[in-house]
Amino acid sequence: MTPGSLVRIERLNYALGGVLVIAGALTQPQPRALGVAVGVLLTCLNFALLRRVVTKMTDQAAKGGDSSRGALLILPKMLGLMVAVVLSLWLLPIDPMAFAIGYSVFVASIFIEVILAAILPAPAPSPASEPDHLND
Repeated sequence: MTPGSLVRIERLNYALGGVLVIAGALTQPQPRALGVAVGVLLTCLNFALLRRVVTKMTDQAAKGGDSSRGALLILPKMLGLMVAVVLSLWLLPIDPMAFAIGYSVFVASIFIEVILAAILPAPAPSPASEPDHLND
């Protein structure tokens, strides 16, 4: 998976989540619509933070540095996510099933990205990335 794939997945999360939230607001009772919205919000926030941490780790590893520092950021992110999920389900008047549906939008985003990566041709390599012996 490339950094471009992660960005596309993040954008698909926003697009699919927005459509799901609007559809829920227009067709569902308030607890379900709010559950979908909170689930989408948490999954989008989680994936955005995860993409940034992973990008930072891979950039650091590509430079030959220590990427373990970035790995240590994943633990507090996951702990924060778990606390946010528990508090949302405990304190907000939301439907838990609708929350799960909203939160699972990232699965659809990943699935769409995998299909697009399989169907669309790979981008042509840039001249800067070609080995020197080909430029002779």
